[in-house]
Amino acid sequence: MLPSRPPLRLSVVIVLSLLAGIARAADATPDPAAELARARALREQAGTLRDAAEARFDDENAACFKRFLVNRCIDQAKQRRLADVRKARDMDLEADRVELADKNRRFNAHQADKDETAARDALERAQKEAEARREYEARMKTFADKDAERVRREQEGHFQAIQEAEARSRKDAEDARRRAEEAAAATARADKARQDREHYAEE
Repeated sequence: MLPSRPPLRLSVVIVLSLLAGIARAADATPDPAAELARARALREQAGTLRDAAEARFDDENAACFKRFLVNRCIDQAKQRRLADVRKARDMDLEADRVELADKNRRFNAHQADKDETAARDALERAQKEAEARREYEARMKTFADKDAERVRREQEGHFQAIQEAEARSRKDAEDARRRAEEAAAATARADKARQDREHYAEE
């Protein structure tokens, strides 16, 4: 008679439950403190198991000499001790794996902190350099503006001085022309007056 298979619906539920459990286990982030505590517990259990295996082997080894098949008894005792020692070694290996994972986690966290600090320092340096460059450019612009204003005022003053000199020259020339005309008019009046006197004298 063939064994009966479980109903299909029950099989699907079991498979889905297993998949959900695997997904939760994959998503779960182990607690570092709990993992280290588990590693310490594994080491303690391994030590206890190893010590118990050695003690039991010593007792069984001594008892084997009282039996008929001594070598067989000792071999069996060695096999039991070896099985316990292997279990203890597996526990130590698991503890090593957990401690190594914790060391890697702490190293990665430390490295991430260093990288974050280096990135933050680089950003701060870039910001300070940019601010210093802006301040330098602002100072240079201020100096350039002041220098340009000084040159403009000097040019305006020079142009104004030229205009004033030209105006003075024109005024001096006009004054000289007017004085020459006045002198010529005065000379003409003097000549006219002299001619008039000479004319009256002849009469």
